Amino acid sequence: MKLTRKTKYLVSLIGLFALLFCVQPVLAIESIPEFETEITVNKDGSFLVEELITYDFSNNQRHGIFRHIPLAHPQPASKWYRERVIDIEIEHVTRNGAAEPYELSEGNGYLEIKIGDANSTISGQHDYRIAYRVQGGLSYYTDIEPELYWDVTGTEWPVVLSRVEVTLLDPHELFTTGRACYQGAEESNRSCESMTATTSQVVFTASNVLSGQGLTIAQRISGSKVSTQILERTSPLFTWVPGIGAGLLVLVGLLYRIKTRHKPDVPIVSQYEPYPGVLPMFTGVLLDGRLDPRDITAGLLYLAEQGFIKIRKTEHKVLFVFEIDDYELTLLRDISEVPSHFHEEILSLLFASFDTGTTMKLSELKKDMSKQRANAKRLSRLRSAVADDVIERGFYEHVVKAKYIVSAFLLAFGLFFVGGMTLDFLAISVNGTYIWLAVSAVILLAVGVAVVYRRRTYLGYEALNHLKGFKDFLSVTGEERFKFHNAPSKNPEQFLEYLPYAVALGVEKEWADVFKDVTIPTPGWYEGGSVDSFNAAALATDLGSFSTAFASSSGSSGSSGGGSVGGGSGGGGGGSW
Repeated sequence: MKLTRKTKYLVSLIGLFALLFCVQPVLAIESIPEFETEITVNKDGSFLVEELITYDFSNNQRHGIFRHIPLAHPQPASKWYRERVIDIEIEHVTRNGAAEPYELSEGNGYLEIKIGDANSTISGQHDYRIAYRVQGGLSYYTDIEPELYWDVTGTEWPVVLSRVEVTLLDPHELFTTGRACYQGAEESNRSCESMTATTSQVVFTASNVLSGQGLTIAQRISGSKVSTQILERTSPLFTWVPGIGAGLLVLVGLLYRIKTRHKPDVPIVSQYEPYPGVLPMFTGVLLDGRLDPRDITAGLLYLAEQGFIKIRKTEHKVLFVFEIDDYELTLLRDISEVPSHFHEEILSLLFASFDTGTTMKLSELKKDMSKQRANAKRLSRLRSAVADDVIERGFYEHVVKAKYIVSAFLLAFGLFFVGGMTLDFLAISVNGTYIWLAVSAVILLAVGVAVVYRRRTYLGYEALNHLKGFKDFLSVTGEERFKFHNAPSKNPEQFLEYLPYAVALGVEKEWADVFKDVTIPTPGWYEGGSVDSFNAAALATDLGSFSTAFASSSGSSGSSGGGSVGGGSGGGGGGSW
């Protein structure tokens, strides 16, 4: 087959990309042939560390090496909110016997010594000598002598350390006989290859220390000959937590003031009627700001009272033994006559067909998984639609305004800027994880509140206070009701009229208790047993069970060192750059 010119170009282009992706650059392997450390312990508890690192860059072009040394001491501090630290003072840095430029920086609990010239590169083998004085590096105990427990190399080198030698010098005759040396991965207790001791020095050696491995030494020191030198500081976490907490409190306070801007300072007055123009389903929404199964049950009761459906309490057996309550609903009127689109959506949660006379059982709905999945989506849309409706009717308003978003971000970043400047002034280093967690928390809070935030209007608070007063009227029983001035007299019609509101407000049992001495005829929309045994309390209990059964069947929810490598001070690692 003869290829066209375009096809040849396409094949060539594909081949070129394949070559670029498949052929990887081969870097020469770097290594450390020699890592020699000399440590001299002083009477004041400090010690001098001199590291001779012979680094082989092979034919790679590099600027130099870097050395990371942890600044935290492994022993606990004297107070829970403080931490042990060490202080490192650089004496000198050389390469091949001559002074070499270097930079010091602190971050994530490390001192970084970055050695080399950023404007030039080198290759091959070079000898780096780093000398530094350590304050607060010894370990102190209550029952045994102090100890120099020092992670000599650290476990963070990405190259092989072919030979490691550690020499402990004792010009002041401070050492005792207790000593040890460990090599290998973190927490390894494998002994070093060799150890020799004289009256003035101790030498430890190891070979072939692989990447991710290290060497740690331990040397006991006479407590009567060395001073106690312990350095502590307030934990950065303890420094940040109160600051972040205070910032969040300020932010929450600011957001609360924004949210309650229209809230009037007026007492709750008992009300004897529902809020004008608000149907039972929206009563619960205006009270707690969300649509839940109780609100939907209240909407169904309202439709039942209007003659759209009939509810019949039945029973069915489980495992042919246990009888549990069930409910059968029948559609009695044409769905086009329902008072609102929201009530139509409620009926669609139950009935697969809107033909008059259609009957369904909650137990059957509970078994229909496809219907429940569809209901879950329908409920999500219904909640969004109800939320939009209360905004359109003036009860709530959106607060998605640029000034609030900008204010939240400025406050968040302002807090961290001030906190960072404070820590920098105090020369306190902080683990980057804490910072990012704190930044993420505040930003997420600021963005989340700014984007999805809404608040009640003055009309919304007026409706809320009215409904709280109405809830008090429905829920107060017994002689307490006589404290209400001009309260309407009890009658069966009033009980049934306000029952859906009582369900939405969660006080149907209290409302029923008010009518315990009043004969209530069985309503035409409900069939729940013998007429002789019917009473308000029984109906309220049945409706509570119905709400629970509806929630479970419709897809809705009822609620919206020592003795191992790496156990001492020092350590860290390094590499090339």
